[in-house]
Amino acid sequence: MTAGVTPAFTTVSVWHLLNTIAAGVALGLMLSPFLYELAVANGIVAPAEAVRSSCGDTPAEWAAVRVGIIWGLVTGVALVAGQVVRRQRWVVPDVVLDVVALFLSLTLLKYGFVKVLGTQFPRLWANLDTPPAELTPMRVAWQFFGYSAAYQQFLGWGEVLPGVLLLFRRTRTLGAFIAAVVMLNVFLVNIFFDVCVKIGSGSYLFFALLLLSQDADRMWQFFVAHRPTALRTLPATAARFGKRGRVLYRGLGVLLTLGVIGLTAQDLQGIREYAASQKSVFPYTGVWETIQAARWTDGRWQPLAPADSAYPTRAYFQAAQAVLRNAARRDRFVTELDSARPDEALLMVARNESNDFAEPRRWVYHAVQPDSLRLLGRWRQDSLKLSLRLNRNLMK
Repeated sequence: MTAGVTPAFTTVSVWHLLNTIAAGVALGLMLSPFLYELAVANGIVAPAEAVRSSCGDTPAEWAAVRVGIIWGLVTGVALVAGQVVRRQRWVVPDVVLDVVALFLSLTLLKYGFVKVLGTQFPRLWANLDTPPAELTPMRVAWQFFGYSAAYQQFLGWGEVLPGVLLLFRRTRTLGAFIAAVVMLNVFLVNIFFDVCVKIGSGSYLFFALLLLSQDADRMWQFFVAHRPTALRTLPATAARFGKRGRVLYRGLGVLLTLGVIGLTAQDLQGIREYAASQKSVFPYTGVWETIQAARWTDGRWQPLAPADSAYPTRAYFQAAQAVLRNAARRDRFVTELDSARPDEALLMVARNESNDFAEPRRWVYHAVQPDSLRLLGRWRQDSLKLSLRLNRNLMK
């Protein structure tokens, strides 16, 4: 017997061949960033437009998905042709599914703990103080999930649980079932609220459904036909290898599982450090109302009327987030202290609702009194000098 195959062609069913193609596509999606870079480097595809963004669904990511799916389909069809020609059922799809389970586990654990520690959906005063009709659908969803810390943690544990179950073969089906339910909800939220991570959530849902489909017949018998389910008719993956192959397969499985646990621990530490760093980026956190504003025009500072579109009625500084707004404008920023002048200057990086970044702009700040602040900087095309007063009533 050749290591990694079974000699009986009758075991190569149509289901197994379709499963092989699906496994190839899953592998292509997991490798899509690498495959895309490789294709660009070799001139096979043209590089997509580069954007500075902390969000997903960028042109490069869409291009990478297309490359990954095409590569996966070609690989899957090649494996199917090989099995038909050799009249043998190969173990390659089963090994790929093991990798898919570990990859999905790592992903769920990472995103789950981000929610458990309350860093994915911050509860921002700027959003609470803005009518939902003025927010984008994504901001509405983020504000809803982040309003209650306990609910956000519930969502997180709902991802951590299947992530843990997917690490073990005996609980993989249960983990895939829970993951499919969770990721279906995440994917639909991303679709209906136009959240810019549709590629990722759609891929993870596909991975969960692919893993779950391996027991589709048995689940049908149990949940629909109300009949006792039979034991698996196929031997364990390791049993299809020779003696050395089994040792290698099991050894790699243990190493990869430990790798997932180690990477999760590393991610958890990084999430904690990020959460700590977000607590006091700007020393004057709060909701500030503008009491006086001036714009640099014709070589001098000229007063601005509150009705002017360049007059920010309120400025919100919370963690590493900032918002300037009035009746006509609402702009979001990522902030960090200027390393050269941390006691008097703040870097504000404008970002749109797709989280595309602009170049940072320096704002100089000075606290006149504990509840009074002066800011000097550039908002869109205007250089502004602002006098602000803290509004504690909106900081709840």
